[in-house]
Amino acid sequence: MKHVSAFIKSARFAEVSILLGFPMIGLFFAFKSVDQLASLPVFLFAAAIFSLFTAIYAFNGLSGTEDDKHNSRLADLTGKRRSFIVTIAVSLVISIVLFLLIKPVLAAFSAVSFLLWCVYSFPKKGFKYRPVLGTLIHFIGQIIHFLMGYAVLAPVDGKSAAASVYFALLFSAGHINHELIDHDADEKSGIKTGAVCFGVSAWEKVSPALFTLAALYISALSVLDKELLKVCFPFIIAGIVHIIFKIWTFKKSPTQAKFLEERHFYRILYFAAGIVFIAAKIFDFSSLIK
Repeated sequence: MKHVSAFIKSARFAEVSILLGFPMIGLFFAFKSVDQLASLPVFLFAAAIFSLFTAIYAFNGLSGTEDDKHNSRLADLTGKRRSFIVTIAVSLVISIVLFLLIKPVLAAFSAVSFLLWCVYSFPKKGFKYRPVLGTLIHFIGQIIHFLMGYAVLAPVDGKSAAASVYFALLFSAGHINHELIDHDADEKSGIKTGAVCFGVSAWEKVSPALFTLAALYISALSVLDKELLKVCFPFIIAGIVHIIFKIWTFKKSPTQAKFLEERHFYRILYFAAGIVFIAAKIFDFSSLIK
């Protein structure tokens, strides 16, 4: 039982589950028929992407074993080196095999994704320890993850690539907020994130700027493509609600509690938007809009 608990902690299943939303949204962007939900490629993809993200988070945990002891959120993960290594090896093999069974291109995408996150997490030298570069990895990585989901059911095209940028912006803005949450712990560990290098007050303005840019981007994209407007409407509304929330909380002191509160809020908000989006695709709500 002790080993099972160590495995679950090293795998960070809760965080993996949150990250699954982006490639699954990508899959539903390509979704055309209810029959596809019960198809083997969809089931295999869900298992494969979960395994890939498990390997990514485990590598991140393995790389940060020394730094995370200063972080109260991650302190329990220290001393789990063997569990991390086993998790990485098992999860990575499973993901690559499953991706190969769906489409070989997905296995290539997964390899690029894993290597990209290794560049981010590599001990002391990775982009995680550099301002802006860590956010850049999140931006590029999320484009890849979205397109992996899309590629399961349809060939990647210009429209899917354009849509992926919106979710990459969201993910990047969330990462900046995450840097603000971990500012004190990162500063103690010598991790030069944007929040540490530029200061909390300055970096606090970047996250809402990116969230606002994401909302404007998906709105503009939807105006240019009326079909996209019918399915992206939940994300447009979520963006407006989030901007209002940011204005309402703007004067609050820039503390870890404030940034944790915002993270909790926008995770629920965009999760709800994603659920409405998926429901709209499955039940074809767009047909009701003329």
